Amino acid sequence: MFYCSFSLSRILIQILSFGTLLLSATVYAEPQTLESFWDGDSIIGEETVPEPESDIFIDDSVLGNTPLDIHSEDLDQLEPETKPEIKHYSDDSAKKEIDIPLVVDPEDKESESDAASETGLIIKPAEESKVSDTPAEPLEAPVEAVVTEEKGYLSRFLSALTIPGFSVNGYIKNETAYRFREPRSMTKIKNILYLEAQYVPSDMLKFNAAGWGYYDHVYDLFDYQTISARLEREDKEPLVFIEDLQENKDSSVVALRELYVDIFLDDFDIRLGKQYVVWGVLEGNRVTDEINPIDFRELTLPNLIDYRIPLWTAKVDYYRDEATYQFLWIPELKFHKPAPGGSEWELLQSVEGTYFPESYKLVNSEFGVRMTTDRLFDSEIALSYFYTWDDYPVMFRHMRVMLDADPIFFPTYSRMSLWGATILKPIGKTILKGEIAYAPDKYFGIQNTTDGDGDGFLDQNGVFKKAHVRWGLGVDFNYKGMEISPAIVQWIIFAYDEPIIQDEFETTISLYLRKPLSKGRMLFELLAIYSPNYKESYMKPKVTFMMSDNFQFTAGFDLFQGEKSQFGVGVGGTAQSGNLVAIEQRARFFGNFNENDRFFVEFKYSY
Repeated sequence: MFYCSFSLSRILIQILSFGTLLLSATVYAEPQTLESFWDGDSIIGEETVPEPESDIFIDDSVLGNTPLDIHSEDLDQLEPETKPEIKHYSDDSAKKEIDIPLVVDPEDKESESDAASETGLIIKPAEESKVSDTPAEPLEAPVEAVVTEEKGYLSRFLSALTIPGFSVNGYIKNETAYRFREPRSMTKIKNILYLEAQYVPSDMLKFNAAGWGYYDHVYDLFDYQTISARLEREDKEPLVFIEDLQENKDSSVVALRELYVDIFLDDFDIRLGKQYVVWGVLEGNRVTDEINPIDFRELTLPNLIDYRIPLWTAKVDYYRDEATYQFLWIPELKFHKPAPGGSEWELLQSVEGTYFPESYKLVNSEFGVRMTTDRLFDSEIALSYFYTWDDYPVMFRHMRVMLDADPIFFPTYSRMSLWGATILKPIGKTILKGEIAYAPDKYFGIQNTTDGDGDGFLDQNGVFKKAHVRWGLGVDFNYKGMEISPAIVQWIIFAYDEPIIQDEFETTISLYLRKPLSKGRMLFELLAIYSPNYKESYMKPKVTFMMSDNFQFTAGFDLFQGEKSQFGVGVGGTAQSGNLVAIEQRARFFGNFNENDRFFVEFKYSY
């Protein structure tokens, strides 16, 4: 990833962004009747993630097993290795139109069409489609469906100028957010240009390249401390501390997102290059899906694909005896990246002296193997093993068990083995989804007052090594045209010791709703996440309007509830007195952003 702070990249992104939006306005400037506006198919364009740096630290005790944001359109773009027999299917190529029979509810006229599904597929009723009073049956991936490409005007124009087998697509997008908690302020005016190019010289070979650039105009219009709400967020700290905080920005950025070649053989598929690999079946929850690290630059609020970090990877799929065997070799090492220091989404930052293992050394590489079959129990079952690095550093620290003692940190990234299994099981009109993973060798942080041997020093350098299991269970079903997906995820630490900061049983509950309206030209979505352990929650309702086949408008809210994390010691009396006192040690995630509630809008033109 290349970061550009110079004015040339900013000017280029701004000109291309607003120029393309003007082009879209010109194309659709012809008068339209209300009927013509609501008729026809629509496409929601694809999105990808900026590549973050890997030299910053987040403590995993803060995140725990918190599920990440769920966006159905992004799951299809991520090409999951398991393809459930449900509503959405992924494809590497441009957006497709597939004839699939629909079953709709006659009492709900607004759910007549699923045409504008955010999966990037245009679903058209087949001739034999009948009106029914039952929810849609789970669909099998169409094997011989009629497929035609749908492209924007700009994409078709660019393709006409290129050689056969070469195509270009992408999108222009504006993301704007307003925080309505004090201090009220615009917090984002980001303009994004995303480009993707594919070249298919033969049936055995395909090249793919994708990248994006963006610039956040909000920093030109508003004061940094107002945007980040520093005075309110750090109200217990001395003013000199607040004034000395970093002022890093997530702007300007130019990043290569994907660059790979696909080789298709009789029994093998090979993909070499910068890419994403998805192993999980519970959308937005990381149980077995630990391949690509996360960019927390804006927490987990962006679309699912937008906060994944791609890695240089060699992936081989071998097909034999109705099973798929996948092998991964990842020589590039990257780890979770937190938000820019000082920003409104800052949680924990880098610790000086952190040890980073070296990339592109065989001994440090990550390796994975996965077997998938649908021959057992009428289900799709996968078994996996991943020899990886924990994406959070282990916070080793040496300190005396005294209130006024400063710890000496030496954080280090550690190896971890992850054994996993997933299942997709159709049960009538419902899809049951499950995941389980076992890690025998993960480190967990302990309280600063832990001194079991009585020597006056913190035990075992501040961490205990424990085995743990994580499991998740979810269902997908349809009720009156609304897709409903509840899920539960839990971590369990074996041989638990009380000094461990993370709870022995840590549970998270999530709910995702999706309802097409107005003949598919409007889409309502709701994501809700609740942690009963920490009594914190996050909610994201949003509505997307498909103004045309290429242009869409989205509006919604990001809402947080909970209390902040607390570690170490606190300040007694006033901040200026400097009296240190013992405080409750607690790790939180969403609660740290209780004052960051915001309203957002997005404008997106796909071509």
